[in-house]
Formats: sequence, C-alpha cells, structure tokens
Amino acid sequence: MFITFLFAVSVSCLLFLIFLWLIAKYLLPKATLKQRLNSLNTLNTVDASRMNNLLLRKTEASPKDTPLYERTVKPWLNSVENFFYHFTPEAIKNEIEHHLILAGKSHLLSPGAFSAISFIFMGLGIFLAYNYTSSNNNLVMLQKVAFTFIGGAAGSAMPFIILNIMAEKRKKLMLQQLPDFLDLMCVSVQAGLTFEAAIKKIIQRMTGPLIDEFRQTMDDMRMGTPRRFALKNMTLRCELPELSLFITSIIQSERLGTSISNTLTIQAENMRERRRQSIKALALKAPIKMLFPLIFFIFPALFVVVLLPAILTLMKQF
Repeated sequence: MFITFLFAVSVSCLLFLIFLWLIAKYLLPKATLKQRLNSLNTLNTVDASRMNNLLLRKTEASPKDTPLYERTVKPWLNSVENFFYHFTPEAIKNEIEHHLILAGKSHLLSPGAFSAISFIFMGLGIFLAYNYTSSNNNLVMLQKVAFTFIGGAAGSAMPFIILNIMAEKRKKLMLQQLPDFLDLMCVSVQAGLTFEAAIKKIIQRMTGPLIDEFRQTMDDMRMGTPRRFALKNMTLRCELPELSLFITSIIQSERLGTSISNTLTIQAENMRERRRQSIKALALKAPIKMLFPLIFFIFPALFVVVLLPAILTLMKQF
C-alpha cells in the first residue's frame, strides 16, 4: 500500500511539472505579448516619460556604471572645495559668485573651487616669498615678514585679477556684438516675428557671450519667469550700461503698450551711434598712445642712424 501511494504521488508530481512546463512554454509568452501590446496602446506620453526617468535613475544609481572619477575623485574634490569655502569670509563669497557670473565661468567653476584656487595661489606666493627672504641674509626679520605677507597677498589676489580681466574681455565682446544683435532683432520683428521668436531665431544662428546670456534668459522665460524679470536678471549678470539701456526701453515699451519694432529701431540706431563715437574716441587717443613708443623705441634708433655718422665725422676732424 505504501509503495502504491508513493508511486501515485510521484506520478502526480511528474504530471504537474509537465503541466507547468507546457504553460511556461506556450501560454505565458502569448499572454505577456498581449499585455505588452495592450500597454503600448494605452500608454500615454506622461507615463512613458516617468518610466524613462525611473530607468535613468536606476542606471545612474548603479555603482558599476558610474565612472571611477565620479566615485572617487569628484567626492574628494567636493570635500576640498567645501573645506576652503567654509573658511572664506561671507563678503568675499558674494564677490566670488558675482565675478564668476560676470566672467561667464559660473558653469565651469564653483565658488568653493575658486576659493580653493585662491588659497593654493596664496600658499604658492608665501612659499616663493619665504624662499627669497631665506636666501637673502641682508634682510632683517621685519622685512622678511613683510615680504612673506606681500607674497601671500599677491598670490591670493592673482585669481581675482585674472577673473576681472576675463570679465572685462567678455564685456567688450558683448558690447561689440550688441549692435549686430539689435539689427537682427529689428529686422526679425519687422518681418512679423514676436520678441521671443526673434530672440529664439537669432540664438540658433549666432554664437558669443551675448547670445549665451539671451539663451539663458529664454530658458528662464521657458521655466515660467516673467519676461521683464528675466531681462532684468540678465542686466544684473552682465553689468553693461548699453545693454541695460536696451532692456529698460523694452520693459518700458511693454508697460506702455508701444510698438516694440519702433523701440528696436531707435535702440539699434543709438547703439550704432554709440559705436561710432567709441571708435572716434579710440582714434583720438591713438596719437597719445603712440607718443611713448616713439620716444623710447623709435626716436633713439633714428638718432643713431642720423646723428652717428655726423658724430663720427666730427670726431675724426678734431
């Protein structure tokens, strides 16, 4: 009886396994395919974007797919930046952020990274000044301390000087590009485009620091920022008087309900006239700037060429 029971149980298990195998091989693939087709038919764009975001998050979260730099070097650099940024005074922090925005390097350098660079340059300046004072035995202790302090101050100020030079160069490029931008804006608006559509067309076809600022302004407007606030933020980022005048006229035209086309035409003419005046001012400064090279470099060579033969002739006669 027991052997018969075991035989019946084993046969029943075998039949059950065969039944599961048939279901897994023939019935489940058809059901899965039908479910996928139904899900593709009923899936909307929002659900698809959510699924893509979830897949991207899973992909980014997996440590195996993360590069070695992101896992090891970048966290260490972030900790170093936070350490130096913590010891930076609050007023200097605001100045660093402001100058990075003016130079257009806020997307490349964080304030913490710039603070770390400033501290590194300060240490380098102190090191060079200390080596100079230690090798010079004629200096007293007070002079050595003063030289070391000056070296540290000069080293820490060097990144700020470079950043200011980059900001001024960027302002000059923006000022050179502004009249052409206004001419294109005027032509586009007179052709029937709106203000935003004209800017969008121009930033697709041009490059430069001014175009980058208008591209960021368009991104702010696309995110929901009102146009006048987005334009005011651009003037704060650039600190260019000519651009501020243009933005103020556009905001005033929007508030008063006047024609933007006429405003753009007037502003384009004003910018062209300002450019002519600046070129004339540079031309008037040219003779004064040429005076020093003439005195120190050209006149001595002329004196040698003209007067040296006469001096040699007089020396032979006397």
